[in-house]
Amino acid sequence: MSRENPFAKLDLSSLSSSKAPTKPGYAMTGAAKTVVRSIEDLAENTKKLMEGEVIVELDPQSLDASSISDRLSDDGEEYQELKEAIQASGQSTPILVRPNSDGQRYTVVFGHRRLKVARELGIPVKAVVKKLDDIASAIAQGQENSARSNLSFIERAYFAQNLLATGMTKDVVRSSLAIDEAMLSKMLGVVEVVPPPVIKALGASKKIGRDKWLSLRQLVLAPALLRASTDRVGTAEFLELSEDSRFDDLHDYLKRYKAKSDAKKPKASASEKEWVSRDSSLNFSMNAKSKKVAIELSNTEAKPFSDWLSSRMDQLYDEYKRSKPDSNGD
Repeated sequence: MSRENPFAKLDLSSLSSSKAPTKPGYAMTGAAKTVVRSIEDLAENTKKLMEGEVIVELDPQSLDASSISDRLSDDGEEYQELKEAIQASGQSTPILVRPNSDGQRYTVVFGHRRLKVARELGIPVKAVVKKLDDIASAIAQGQENSARSNLSFIERAYFAQNLLATGMTKDVVRSSLAIDEAMLSKMLGVVEVVPPPVIKALGASKKIGRDKWLSLRQLVLAPALLRASTDRVGTAEFLELSEDSRFDDLHDYLKRYKAKSDAKKPKASASEKEWVSRDSSLNFSMNAKSKKVAIELSNTEAKPFSDWLSSRMDQLYDEYKRSKPDSNGD
């Protein structure tokens, strides 16, 4: 086929708008009301993107995968069903690709599973070719996958993180996933705290929604539980579990671990004080004796806060001296 794109340009203003969608939601258990509405909106956007375009057949070997990953594990039964359907009746829905700068190869915008099937079956892949910029391509990928593939909460969070890593703005990420700023903050809060090896071991966790992931995040904020989580997912016993049961196994394990650790802790005396920051990123504990006070800072903000505190000790001590009732201001 010609190297020039033979297809008319489609108005992508609805896809690349920097304004977040007016109907935020995420396709996960626990948000049914917004899920249905959001998926319908995303499916309509995808339909408009492909509507009226010419479908061509391409050599699967001439296609490159998107640089922005949105999947954490194979689809298992879903993928096998797709493969059997295409093998029996052919590929009913085309994938979307965009031409590379060399004019000879193409990059997949969405339809990676259909491409994989075509490669395994040794058949051409049906595709629509469109000239899209990076932003429109990222938004189309996110919206189509959310509408068609029903990505899990953690896969959507993973996709959001990867979009930001490529230089996309948060506005683009929100449009891509049809979510609001609060939901994006929760998603990033999870993938930035839960260690990558743990996320990889848990996989797509299709049945696990936002609330459980936020609960896991809260648990691993404790350094001891963070270490326990990475240790647990590396055991042979854990890896033998099915992907569907891994999250609950780890979550329950960490809760038991925390309960045992709490039981071993001696009861705080009147001289012991504890404090936790509002965002749970800094823990402060103090054990005071007559002429000795031990202070411990822990959690993600411990080191930067201690550096900040150390650089201001003279100022803080002067402020303390001035606050004493017998101070004369010297």
